[in-house]
Amino acid sequence: MAELEREFGSHTSASVAGWKHTVSYGEFIAWTHATAFMNANRDTEAHPDPVELPTPWPDKQAVDVTPEERARLRADLEARSAFAH
Repeated sequence: MAELEREFGSHTSASVAGWKHTVSYGEFIAWTHATAFMNANRDTEAHPDPVELPTPWPDKQAVDVTPEERARLRADLEARSAFAH
């Protein structure tokens, strides 16, 4: 079961992560590479907003977090982070 949860392409992994569908490692790497390439080479004057290719995870707007909860979560993350400023 643990191995199925770690494997990107399994429905178990997608369900646990809250993804809309499964993706393989290759698809994930291709998405990462394409997004990075498009953003690095776009005309920032003509297209000031970064390119966001479709993803299997929910859209950022779908997350329902209050400003107070976000502040509490950010403080908790900063307290535990190995990359603290």
